[in-house]
Amino acid sequence: MKIIAITGMQGSGKSLVQGVCDDKHIAYISMGDVVRKETTKRGLELNPENVGNTAKKLRELYGEEAIAVPCINLVNEVESKNKENAHIIAVEGVRSIYELNYFKRFYDVEVLAIHASPKTRFERLSGRGREDDSTEWDVFLERDNRELNFTIGSVIALADHMVINEGTYTDVLVNVEKIFDNLISDNK
Repeated sequence: MKIIAITGMQGSGKSLVQGVCDDKHIAYISMGDVVRKETTKRGLELNPENVGNTAKKLRELYGEEAIAVPCINLVNEVESKNKENAHIIAVEGVRSIYELNYFKRFYDVEVLAIHASPKTRFERLSGRGREDDSTEWDVFLERDNRELNFTIGSVIALADHMVINEGTYTDVLVNVEKIFDNLISDNK
């Protein structure tokens, strides 16, 4: 089985991969959902500061791969359910080299990085409306810096596949679909 680790800065377009995975019957796990769930469990409002601080505290308490640990349990569950394309599972939101290396201890992993400029990402986040999205430039930059401190830049630099998301939704979708079509045919 292979994990496709999806990485990219906030607002780069990582979540559009979920639609591709759904269409191709590939299980999709969001690491961000794990952090948002933990934030809510702690009785905190979902906003950029609280979600970021929760991720940071989890890493301080349980190690740099703390977010990957519950995700590996989800991967194992999905694998046992034997979906049509269970030989590939997408894990979105890999933010650190430690998380990436943790996944590699258990599974074959390829990294798909989605990249967009800060200006493009900020414009997307401002219009997206998710509770933990920032609509203020300074807050956006703080989150970028926090993610860079998690070593997300190293994960992006090590990507096996890179999609630049500065064009239309259709353009990036076609590129992501091609990558997944190749992964499916290579891993049957």
